[in-house]
Amino acid sequence: MTAARPVPPPASLPPEDAPSAGVRFDDALRARCGERRVPALSAAVGRAGAVAWTGTAGWAPSGPGTAFRIGSITKPMTAVAVLRLAVAGRLGLNDPVGRYLADAPAPDATVAQLLTHTAGLAAEPPGPWWERHGAGSWAELVASGVERLWEPGERHHYSNVGYAVLGRLVEEAHGRSWDAVLRDEVWAPLGMTGTGRTPPGEAAVGYAVHPDADTVLVEPVAAYGAMGPAGEVWSTPADLVRFGSWLVDAGDDGGAGDDVLPLAWRRRMATPRAVVDDDVPFTAAWGLGVSVHHGPGEGGRNARRTVGHGGSVPGFTATLRADPATGDVVAVCGSSTAGFGDASFLLDLLGVPGPAPDPAVVGGAGGTDPDALALAGTWYWGPMPYTVSVRADGCLDLGSPDGRSTVFDRTPEGWVGVAGGYWRGERLRPVATGTPAEALDIGTFHLTRAPYDPATAVPGGVDPAGWRAVPVSPSAAEHEAGS
Repeated sequence: MTAARPVPPPASLPPEDAPSAGVRFDDALRARCGERRVPALSAAVGRAGAVAWTGTAGWAPSGPGTAFRIGSITKPMTAVAVLRLAVAGRLGLNDPVGRYLADAPAPDATVAQLLTHTAGLAAEPPGPWWERHGAGSWAELVASGVERLWEPGERHHYSNVGYAVLGRLVEEAHGRSWDAVLRDEVWAPLGMTGTGRTPPGEAAVGYAVHPDADTVLVEPVAAYGAMGPAGEVWSTPADLVRFGSWLVDAGDDGGAGDDVLPLAWRRRMATPRAVVDDDVPFTAAWGLGVSVHHGPGEGGRNARRTVGHGGSVPGFTATLRADPATGDVVAVCGSSTAGFGDASFLLDLLGVPGPAPDPAVVGGAGGTDPDALALAGTWYWGPMPYTVSVRADGCLDLGSPDGRSTVFDRTPEGWVGVAGGYWRGERLRPVATGTPAEALDIGTFHLTRAPYDPATAVPGGVDPAGWRAVPVSPSAAEHEAGS
């Protein structure tokens, strides 16, 4: 086991900026929390390899040490454990994973392809929506018949299943659980005392915030089983800043960071290997376990690069972004399924704008297929509204609140995503006990005509207490305070 690294002392913002920077961060966090109606937001900024600022906002109680579920930010940590095996000569990045896991889905995919989401695996495992319902053992995952959508290396397609495979690879190599490996070899050495598969201390409560009312629904905290390496970890923004600062080699740690993973390998992590071709021009790519974003520099000049990851599971969203050129790092965690956007609103205060927003896909309102028309209208993924429109060519256009969309075409196998982002290649399946459809199953995600409609089989169930009134909106909170 690598020796634990002391938690570094707080860093300082630039002297000429320090008196106002903290106020700007506080104001920006409160504003974002109110605009996005998030019960709790917690954030941290890192400079020179240490935490320079922390802040919290919202009506739900939280402090700088409160842990949030960070979802897919678990993935770069899992990637570090895999790369440590490569450094030790125990595997090669270009080795087929089947050499080490004979029962792995897509055994001919390489370790590098799994790390970069180019193994061709489906985004989610078959069965109920695992992030809310929970997931089973490795044996159950293998037996479920995970689908392969493309040949390995053919294209980028984000896959949670791929990281379940990588987590299992780590377990087989070490003979103990993946999170025990991360605890001993990553979190403890980097001083990440608030990070774990379960919360080490105080934990935030995750909520679904109703889009049209000041009510919230407590989200279930499911156990993820073999899917854990893809998104089960809890952490704090300060710990995420420590991880991000180490990732981009910010500050002088006396070489302690190399004991976890040599700098040359961290730079390999952050090197783009697979372009995300859903945007034109390309603004995002994947390295070995991290996403790489490009955006204009301050004033629109000198394009800047940031590396990190985002995370989202029911009740929680999180973002980690680090600038390799300056060493500046921001991390934000929130307790809302609908999220808070990303960390750009804090990066902008550091002079590093976030990536350009995804362009909206414009679809027509045509088509005469009655089965397609019956699916048109508003659906809810948890509390988040999505709109299904029928295009003139008969395809379905599923649009999200932030302007992204996936286009689904009818095939002999049913509706299949043919263009767009997350659900490209995945199936859209109407769920009905009668007519019309009461829900949509999209790659196991459960969309309903009302937010978490209890009349449908919502994976993970719905809190028996139901939606309860709270002062989510700023105006409601102010009214309550003044009454």
